[in-house]
Amino acid sequence: MKKRIVSLVLCCLILCAGSVQVFAAEPNVYAPSAVSFPISPYMDYIIQANGTLYINSKGVATVDCDVYGYQGTTTRVEISANLQQYTSGSWVTIKTFTANSDSHRTSLSETYSVSKGYNYRVQANIKAYSGSSVETRSVTSSEASY
Repeated sequence: MKKRIVSLVLCCLILCAGSVQVFAAEPNVYAPSAVSFPISPYMDYIIQANGTLYINSKGVATVDCDVYGYQGTTTRVEISANLQQYTSGSWVTIKTFTANSDSHRTSLSETYSVSKGYNYRVQANIKAYSGSSVETRSVTSSEASY
């Protein structure tokens, strides 16, 4: 009888040791409202798209935009860059520049004279094609004052 009790206790110990449950509590994590690193969406045809604006001391704005697609996948790219002026509480497009290419990349660099006393930015709409499929992305430059 002693052997049966010892065997039963040993079996219970082995079963209990093999099925130990461990509970983990989720830490109390504070998530700040401002993210300190950029988050970029994964895109199928567009690797990189940029839009920048520079205004010199004479009021000549230089708009630079470029797009790079995946070589071998992207068959055509298009840029429509809107030079915008902040007027009466909203952004108004004052000039649009376009560029396109039957390739995986293209760029544009254009100039335009702007009026003094306003803030400006570039808002570019990018399209990348793979055959008849299209992917779009919008980029906005930093603001520049003149």
